[in-house]
Amino acid sequence: MGDGWGYGNPENKKPFATAIMGDAENPRPLELLHGEHPHSRSDNSFYARDQWGSIHAFDGHRILIDVVIRSNNYMKESELSGDQIRKGGNGQIIADGVVVFAFFFRDPLRALLHAHQLIGQLSGHESGWLVKSEREKLVGRKIWYERTPAVITSLIEDQGCIIIKPDGVASFPRPVWADDDYCHDEYRDSVKIEVTSPGIWWWRNEPRGLSAGVGLDSPAPSTSSRGESPSTQEPKP
Repeated sequence: MGDGWGYGNPENKKPFATAIMGDAENPRPLELLHGEHPHSRSDNSFYARDQWGSIHAFDGHRILIDVVIRSNNYMKESELSGDQIRKGGNGQIIADGVVVFAFFFRDPLRALLHAHQLIGQLSGHESGWLVKSEREKLVGRKIWYERTPAVITSLIEDQGCIIIKPDGVASFPRPVWADDDYCHDEYRDSVKIEVTSPGIWWWRNEPRGLSAGVGLDSPAPSTSSRGESPSTQEPKP
């Protein structure tokens, strides 16, 4: 290439992320680098170093995403209305060969649309859920759940869920929507929620702002990258 093109001699030669060559069943590791110059007319300056140390222009998948949907029929038993065979199905979002989210569906076309929406939501999510190394950092992270301070105690990775416990308070309050049949004791000390729940505020110990997240096109996985916001106050419990 001529001047101004190619990997060159960048100041920072450390990889900012990893990727996979091939597929998740037969992965070959890649280290992603920022080059000194772009390698295409679209100003792409991402490069990949393979396991033998060779550097290549990179325009590949940062994360290998797969979607699986499986339809089924099942028996709904009822003494009141009688038994009925109903349609159903299970969907999975897979990132780098690991199931990271699961959902139920009845209509396959709607399932594909839902999978599309989930991938978009997770690809820039504050938790970095699609990236294995980011998921591993989540246990112990302090968050707000609705208006209660909480801490993540464990992950249910293949369901896209986290387990949280109240942090610094005795228990989670009774939900305002709870009816007389709601068993609050079961949820006072521990709650299982999807990582995409709008009730989670991820930046409890950080200035108020929006995380860039870690996703399909993020240049560097870092849950510490946040946009600025006029307010730096935490939400109050």
